[in-house]
Amino acid sequence: MYCLLFFHCLIFFYGKVAMSADWSFTPDIDTIEEYNDNVLFSNKVVIKDFITRVNSTTNILRKTENTQLNVDSIIIGEKYSKHTDLDTINTDNKISFNQQWNPKLYTTLSGMFRKDETLETELQRAGLVGVRDTRYRYGFALSGTYTLTSLFSLSVSGGETFTRYPDGPYPDMDLWQINTDLVRVINPRDSIGLFINYYDADYKDISNIKTLNSNIYWRRNLSNTTYFVFGAGYRFTWTKYIVQYLEYFIDPKTGIFIIQPVKKGETNENKGFIVNFELNQDWTDRFSMVINSGREQYNTIDARSIERNYIRTTLSYRLSEKVSSNIQFGYDKTEEEGLRGEKASYFRVSPFLTWRYTKNLSFRFGTSYEYRDTEADFFSYSKDRFKCWIGISYSHPRLLANY
Repeated sequence: MYCLLFFHCLIFFYGKVAMSADWSFTPDIDTIEEYNDNVLFSNKVVIKDFITRVNSTTNILRKTENTQLNVDSIIIGEKYSKHTDLDTINTDNKISFNQQWNPKLYTTLSGMFRKDETLETELQRAGLVGVRDTRYRYGFALSGTYTLTSLFSLSVSGGETFTRYPDGPYPDMDLWQINTDLVRVINPRDSIGLFINYYDADYKDISNIKTLNSNIYWRRNLSNTTYFVFGAGYRFTWTKYIVQYLEYFIDPKTGIFIIQPVKKGETNENKGFIVNFELNQDWTDRFSMVINSGREQYNTIDARSIERNYIRTTLSYRLSEKVSSNIQFGYDKTEEEGLRGEKASYFRVSPFLTWRYTKNLSFRFGTSYEYRDTEADFFSYSKDRFKCWIGISYSHPRLLANY
């Protein structure tokens, strides 16, 4: 409710100050037919099914000389052929208001509201797996960039995100964070920066995880559209969690032996190096590559702190003016920094073809394979999943516009 009120207030405010602004409306619809041989990605309950997925995307853009409003909304409907109890509708909504106050100061106020499924979202983000469940997330953020001199600029941002699970089994979470980014330009192609991030994740009645990251990085622009970034730093993590145990004692008045549960807060401190690398490179007119890799601390949906090493790669090769081949690789290695000592490896590969039939109409054909191996103190297991799909996309840039 608060997030929707924030959205309405932001749109109302912007409408008052920018009545003469340029605006446009862009719709997009994407339909996918998929076969999945392990829908829940489980090693015990294996469900195979055909899934029809329809994505409807809309973008509203409104801008003036110094301001810009962006509203993006995605509605995703999933229909299962056999297991209709898994049918769902998800949504992802974002709104941002940008203001150029003067040549030196630029600010952005943004908000978001999402409904998704924890299983697929966490697999894509961090290679983590859990129970498939409905999740609601909403929040806001405010950021600003100030050009100190012709060589130095400072960016500061912060905000809060609320996560809710109406049906469980995961704890609700409130997350607030603040970031600072100090950048020094060396030449037109190179710059260095110091990025500091602090966030506090409060999992209701379970734990509280606080992390401070500091990272020094170097960015080099290879062209107008390609670049690479390399950074390294250190982080400190403090985890306070609730432990419940049984306390035994004898009542001195009655002499009766009593057993009662007792909750106690315990704190765990952890630290380590963090690394990040990003490369976006066009090697030829036809061949391009994107790589993201690094080492970081990550909070799981069930209130655990883990150390995560990851790599993501996308290779694209244009076969003709209208057809391109693509392949995506992903690998995540996670290790829990807590009581369970769980270690896991997750691998995903997905080749697909894209055929742009007309300017607005395109087709996609693809497959994917996923494998996850988990080891803990008292158990170990592995599981895999195969998917294949065909998709049709239609977009109409600036269907409605006044410019």
